[in-house]
Amino acid sequence: MDRSVVIVVCAWPPQGGGIGNNAYYQAIKLAERGYKVGVFTPDFSGIASPMPTIEFFNLPVFLHWGKAGFLIGMWKRLKGYRIIHLYYPFFGSDLIMLAYKKIRPNAKLILHYEMDPIGQGLKGLIFKLHIKMFLGALIKAADKVAALSMDHANNSYLAPYLAAYPAKFVELPNGIDTSLFRILPPDDRLKESNNICVQDKVIIFVGGLDRQHYFKGVPVLLDAFAKLPKNYFPNVLENGVQRGILQELRGEAKLIIVGDGGLRSEFERQAKQLGISDRVIFTGWIKNEQLPGYYSIADIFVLPSTDKTESFGIVVAEAQACGLPVIVSDWPGVRKTIVDGETGYVAKPNDADDLADKLKKLINDNELRKGMGAAGHENAGAKYDWNHVADKMINIYDSI
Repeated sequence: MDRSVVIVVCAWPPQGGGIGNNAYYQAIKLAERGYKVGVFTPDFSGIASPMPTIEFFNLPVFLHWGKAGFLIGMWKRLKGYRIIHLYYPFFGSDLIMLAYKKIRPNAKLILHYEMDPIGQGLKGLIFKLHIKMFLGALIKAADKVAALSMDHANNSYLAPYLAAYPAKFVELPNGIDTSLFRILPPDDRLKESNNICVQDKVIIFVGGLDRQHYFKGVPVLLDAFAKLPKNYFPNVLENGVQRGILQELRGEAKLIIVGDGGLRSEFERQAKQLGISDRVIFTGWIKNEQLPGYYSIADIFVLPSTDKTESFGIVVAEAQACGLPVIVSDWPGVRKTIVDGETGYVAKPNDADDLADKLKKLINDNELRKGMGAAGHENAGAKYDWNHVADKMINIYDSI
């Protein structure tokens, strides 16, 4: 059997983002299992092959624009691979795949649908036009279409094609490295450097702060955080009666925002206007291997997305694997990464009051947080560990 796969993807670490990270680990896991693996991705600075055995082509791009562009020189190299695994969206390069499949029908094409393409203004209009013109043809040409969840597929641009070609669709979630993302003791050095005391209750957000990720919901999170009481009084039992610990032992609610981008200064101004800037910590970009340390000093993870394009949220799986209860917005796809009421809460999108209420529940109940965190850890290991995801992926390859 020809065990050769080429991954075509619009991003690659350390650029940030779930698509690039997922493709990175996919390449490693397939190579570990004996596949000949190639990668085609745009020529970003500072990127490289994750393993010497992986053929890595960081190619120049014609008309590069966000998640769009034509990879130059890809066509002639495709002949060395039996299976093409295309991460979508990748406008421009998807048309190369479509043409290649028509000329070489024996090549096998997996369309890995990560999210509905988004854009504002002219970009959004162009994206919608591209989808209308080419997505149907691409799905028809593909041998399999991998959706992160059927919940997302049924509520995305995929919906009419899922109804028309149900046999082509398979569920394939993103994966996480559970040897990296795991429950760790709190990193005291990080606590001290971020002015976090042992009594503090820490909420953490991880995501892009650029305009491309405007939908991550940081403004809603800041509004909700401002509605929380500044001080938290740990509860203890004293003669069978629950009482708050003395004033001098009180803790504060604090918010860590991990990420960077062009909108960061706007969010910092918002925090200042809300009077919470002394308790909101903007860390900037953090390397992937350093993220578990930040999860270790947090008590609650929040991804308050404001748009249905949030199809998965790999950080949600990471946070659960690290033992944190999670709050996500009620959008198709991302809401299925948790078990509402068991591993965290699903909140109303764009509703700071509802988000604040759910944060209060978790802040004020130590046992609830611990129970949800433990359940989330089990959930992430069972569903999103890369070994399980790789098994599913190889089963898809075998089926075609």
